[in-house]
Amino acid sequence: MRAILAGSVPNLVQWFNLYLYATFAPYFRTEFFDRNSPDSLIYVYGLFALTFVVRPLGSWLFGRFADTRGRQRALVTAVTLMAAGSVALALAPTERAIGAWAAVILVAVSILQGIATGGEYAAATVLLSESGTRGHRGFFASFQGATIVGGLVLAQVCLLVLLLFGDRAEISAWGWRVAFVAGGVAGVVSLWWARGTKRASSAASSPSAGVSSAAGAASASTPPKSATSGEASTMKALLRDHWRPLVWVMLLTAGGSAAFYTATVTVPYIIRETFFGADGTAGELTATGLVLAAFVVLILMQPLGGALSDRIGRKPLLITFGAVGLLGAGVLVTAAAQVTSAPAVLGILVLAFAVLTCYLSVNGIAKAEVFPAHIRALGVGFGYAVANSLFGGTAPLLYHATAGDGSVWFIVYLTVLLGVTLAAALVMRGGASTALDGPGGSAKG
Repeated sequence: MRAILAGSVPNLVQWFNLYLYATFAPYFRTEFFDRNSPDSLIYVYGLFALTFVVRPLGSWLFGRFADTRGRQRALVTAVTLMAAGSVALALAPTERAIGAWAAVILVAVSILQGIATGGEYAAATVLLSESGTRGHRGFFASFQGATIVGGLVLAQVCLLVLLLFGDRAEISAWGWRVAFVAGGVAGVVSLWWARGTKRASSAASSPSAGVSSAAGAASASTPPKSATSGEASTMKALLRDHWRPLVWVMLLTAGGSAAFYTATVTVPYIIRETFFGADGTAGELTATGLVLAAFVVLILMQPLGGALSDRIGRKPLLITFGAVGLLGAGVLVTAAAQVTSAPAVLGILVLAFAVLTCYLSVNGIAKAEVFPAHIRALGVGFGYAVANSLFGGTAPLLYHATAGDGSVWFIVYLTVLLGVTLAAALVMRGGASTALDGPGGSAKG
């Protein structure tokens, strides 16, 4: 449990900081770009996509770091960078004060946070997958998905609170700064938490306290034994010896990441705009509350999906996600722009999130299971980062770029990617057994 908490709390804070940008982008866009420009929203989501473009660099740097110096150490370092980026945004001068240099600051912060996110994903995924116990690894690993959505919930809570105290204009003027300050403070708190967890796990694993009580948490801060015995975690080794699982991770991630960012960033934005158009600020407040409630349900679904995968395997869940998503992606995007009944919107979101859970709760451990311990963080992180940079972070940008055409091209694009993920799920191994339980399968030896 210490290992799960050590990986989950920093992961929660990392994604909270990332989704503050995605959630508040429609509001602070006028502070970094010309407020009279009709393309300012495309610009800010373009920079959101930039955070994904640099993720492969972060996965390479932090993946090697995690494989050689320890999973938790890499995770904490990545969170530090992310929190620093949020503080920089909170203090950044606006376009009216320094002109185009405001956009330059936004670009620099986007690059910094993209590198941090690319490194954090691999460290958290591998830490949680390796720290689980035999027969329950899917359940434990699903807490990564739960904390990713937890970050979304915290970002939505920030927006909801600010909407209670101000309108859209006030949030655009100063409210977004308050949100980024909250992200920076949360980063500091998570670092304090991680240090306390490390001290506790070190004490619990001493001979006087009982070695087995925190073996998983202790191992999270130490490098895999195989990485210290001559087997290198390098990009050359990954591309030469493990290119097949690397390609498979990319294919699995393509549709999964595009669907995730569509369902959690683009669709909530569409719903808020639809309700705002129907009922002004009151409608926007209602829509934000509905999205927040659906996100809470999505959090609760993650451990259920992980536990189910321990019984039936990851493959059936991933196939379900790909097949149902293939048929329902267009329905979700279209309905979000048309439905204004609160119960109907909540029902649509919960159904969509139930399908998304079939991917989100198990994709991390499914990826971890195809790589050996000495190169697992690099393999998982780099494969995820490349596909996510191409297809995940670009999803909101592509939607806004094609919105004038009724989003038909975006729906076609998303459907094709879901077909790719379905194909990847169909060729994977089935069953509930995991390579992490085999000899040398875990970083714990």
